[in-house]
Amino acid sequence: MVDGCPVAVTGGDDETVRVWDLATGRQVGEPLQDHFRSDVEAVATGVVDGRPVAVTLTGGGGMVRVWDLATREQIGEPLTTHTGLVYGMGVADGGPVAVTGSGDWTVRVWDLTTRQPIGEPLTGHTGWVRGVATGVVEGRPVAVTGSGDGTVRVWDLTTGRPSGPELVFPAEVPAVAVTSDGRLVVGFGHEVAVLARR
Repeated sequence: MVDGCPVAVTGGDDETVRVWDLATGRQVGEPLQDHFRSDVEAVATGVVDGRPVAVTLTGGGGMVRVWDLATREQIGEPLTTHTGLVYGMGVADGGPVAVTGSGDWTVRVWDLTTRQPIGEPLTGHTGWVRGVATGVVEGRPVAVTGSGDGTVRVWDLTTGRPSGPELVFPAEVPAVAVTSDGRLVVGFGHEVAVLARR
């Protein structure tokens, strides 16, 4: 919601982020355009300090940026501490937290208020981490990550530790999601699997 209106936020290969009024289907204001000649590969929304924000991931340099949707200004500098390109991103529903996955095989959790990483990188994958999603499983906020090593890991965002053993698939896992009822959706190879709640 921005100024009381339900909105959708989209990114594209035209290097912009656009905000759309869901009631009218029309674009709200001018596009957000400070993406340094890179495609916008992922967009997520959340609330930071009571303000609606969009978090965007761009191709080229793998930069993650936070935007105030009310003022349409970028908040602070991009999030950067991974040593490889950032491939995937999600924003937790329960608070101002973003999760990123990278070509350095790590997962990082970020406080969007301070734009600083929370704790040490989450490790365990042995390939790039491209699939990232957040959600709630059995009442706990989690991040789900899929990797080029063919594994999926579920991380408890409260403790920063794995929630159960890794899941192994016969191909790389570039896409993951968490449904509203806590099931995991995993894309691998040319297949999609929906897994029961853990």
